[in-house]
Amino acid sequence: MMKRPFLKSGAALLQMLVNPRRLYMKYILKIVCITSLLGLFPCLNLLAAQGNERPYIDAYTSASSTKITLRDAAFDAAAKALQAGSSDLASAAEAKVAGYSAPKGLIGNVMSTNPDGSVGISTISEWVYIDVDGTDSVKLQLTEGQNALNLAEVGRRGTLFIPDATVDGKNVRYLVHLKVVSVDILKYSDEAYAAGKFNSHYSGKPGKKSQYTFTCDVLAIEEVTSSVKLGIKMP
Repeated sequence: MMKRPFLKSGAALLQMLVNPRRLYMKYILKIVCITSLLGLFPCLNLLAAQGNERPYIDAYTSASSTKITLRDAAFDAAAKALQAGSSDLASAAEAKVAGYSAPKGLIGNVMSTNPDGSVGISTISEWVYIDVDGTDSVKLQLTEGQNALNLAEVGRRGTLFIPDATVDGKNVRYLVHLKVVSVDILKYSDEAYAAGKFNSHYSGKPGKKSQYTFTCDVLAIEEVTSSVKLGIKMP
């Protein structure tokens, strides 16, 4: 005998009237299951996309044969040359002390990443390479500008380009990769300037610019081989 659908529907309706809470929970469970399934597919797609991503290659692995990541004795030799070639962090007041002699430092251009993704390069910067018990760091001083602002946060990364160093009689160029560990800002004021608190080479007075001092860990040093004719020697 053929079952009568209206009888089944009538029984279901009666059940709804008798136990509405049970029916309500049933529909809630259906909604939860459907929502979970909808959320699962994007997650699976995301995991698949992550699995297909190209592995990250650190910027300091010298993928090009025109750069050499220095290690062991070569790193130590570079660190020694950079210490000897460090520039001047003396304040204007310190530079006026009798007997003070400014070091003849190497040119060093600080590079960072601008907000639009382009490269920021300083034309004037003061820097000192420090090696204490095998721990290498660099202290930089920059006048307020985009390059300084790019680095003005702990954890930011930049590079110090030394285009004209000498090691064992050989002319070399170094890329010193840095990570900022502290930032000190000397805000401009006429009083601070008159007191000689700014660097002896400070040139930001007309614009009343602040002076930024960065302490950075050295992440790596790369040597640019002589086969590369950069022809760059910034002022």
